[in-house]
Amino acid sequence: MTQLPEFVKRVEPEPYMFRYTICTLVTDRDEYAEMVGSFIRAGFTAADCEYLMVNNVEANTMDAYDGINVFLRGARGEFVILCHQDIVLTNPESRTLLESRISEMAVLDPKWAVLGNAGAVDRLYKRQVYNIEYPGGAVETKGTFPQKVCSVDENFILVKKSAGLSLSRDIGGFHFYGLDICMLAELRGYSCYVIDFLLLHKSRGNADEAFESTLRRVKEKYSAFLKSRYINTTIGSFYLSGSPLKNWIFETRLFRRVTKTYEEIRAKINPGS
Repeated sequence: MTQLPEFVKRVEPEPYMFRYTICTLVTDRDEYAEMVGSFIRAGFTAADCEYLMVNNVEANTMDAYDGINVFLRGARGEFVILCHQDIVLTNPESRTLLESRISEMAVLDPKWAVLGNAGAVDRLYKRQVYNIEYPGGAVETKGTFPQKVCSVDENFILVKKSAGLSLSRDIGGFHFYGLDICMLAELRGYSCYVIDFLLLHKSRGNADEAFESTLRRVKEKYSAFLKSRYINTTIGSFYLSGSPLKNWIFETRLFRRVTKTYEEIRAKINPGS
């Protein structure tokens, strides 16, 4: 048997040090303390949970995309909870309930990677699904659970650490990361769901100017990434689009020759483009 050098290290899956890592971007210490207290009372104690925060109290040290990527890399829990500081777990059995939902998902769809308490499906008719309590005791519920979705609301997101997810580098800000993480999870072969997990959220969100600018960046990024195009490798190429007919046409020898000639002419007219 060939002997390998001693400095070659065999890699094996490492055991998780915690069941949950609970991560929050903090701008208000009092509100965050209330959130943490509600988690502890609901069973998310320091015995098997770690709490991580980005301190944005005095100034924004990290936006949501940078901060969450730090959370996802550094989390030592089997499941990573990304949540707003203005949520409260009002049910003292919330941990037991969440464990039950995770067990249900393991049977329903072992490929799940992201769970939320609110989100949207990829259609226009009956597209939203949620179960959230707002101040004053108003509970708003829509849809059936669990529901496979294309995006989740950012107030509460649970990520399976083993999925190895992260957020995009080129979006930034504090909006739409619930969409971004679901898009990237789906690209990697995972699924995302909204589950029946009721909690109190003190805010209904704020579609401000930053919201609109982030939306523009999201649309620019994914429009460019999802555009129809030829995909080339060192040993072959093919055309990729959402249309089987278009794929067939663009992969015919005639169409490939026409496209290649056009690209050659364009390169000569605009060298370096």
